[in-house]
Amino acid sequence: MLSSSRHLLRQPSCLGHLSASVPLLTCTSTPILLARAPVAAAAGHLTNARGFSDFSNKNQRNVPAHKSKALQYFGVEWFMGRPSTETNTGMIELPKDPFDPKPYKLDFRKYPGVASGLGAEFYYRDGQKSPLSYYHMKSPATGDMVAVGATDPRAREARMIDNYVKEKTRGFAVQIVLEGRGVKAYFEPKYPKLMVRLGVGAKVKDLTEYVVRDPDCEVSVNKKGDVVVVHGPNKPRVGTLAYRLLKVMQPKLQTYTGKGAHFAFHPVRRLAVRKK
Repeated sequence: MLSSSRHLLRQPSCLGHLSASVPLLTCTSTPILLARAPVAAAAGHLTNARGFSDFSNKNQRNVPAHKSKALQYFGVEWFMGRPSTETNTGMIELPKDPFDPKPYKLDFRKYPGVASGLGAEFYYRDGQKSPLSYYHMKSPATGDMVAVGATDPRAREARMIDNYVKEKTRGFAVQIVLEGRGVKAYFEPKYPKLMVRLGVGAKVKDLTEYVVRDPDCEVSVNKKGDVVVVHGPNKPRVGTLAYRLLKVMQPKLQTYTGKGAHFAFHPVRRLAVRKK
């Protein structure tokens, strides 16, 4: 009896008004029944009220956050908290929409009037992925100009058109650079007597036959004698003459000593000297 009465007196403070209205009887079962009825009603009232968390009446294992919980090693969470289950931060490049070139846009590229020498056979030829539009205009305002249009920039800026314009205007040139102590090229006594020395005390080579081989290609040497320039009308003729001059001015041990000639911006690969 004493234990049951003490249990009723120790109810929470929020239920003090309920427990005060319940009489304390000496019967062993009655006080418990009388005391539990209002307490159960009050508990139901508190249960229906909204708590601090929306998941107070749910099982935590059924919560989506718990189901998508990512663990590291030995069932331990990551140091910086739970990682996101759907992320694109690990991708090298974010996904892009499929490329759709439509609607096509027609642009034009201007060339000098010399480009008209290719003729309609080139600009209107069959089998083009991006057909060209060709206009040759002559006026006091624009001068002699050719406009080439296409939807693909690579088609209207074709290398063949650019090479043809350069062939008719400025031509092509190749620089041969001489490096090393005592390596020098010079005219003796004047053009076209080209002489080359490939080192201190080395035998002088006469390259006159290469200079006069192609009458349309001109070979020149700077004042210091370390740059030889081959200039001509087109790429095949200039490249052929320049390569033949290069092979004559390259000694066998150039890969080890570094003395000799090479094309500009294309140095010869060096090898380590083997020591006995």
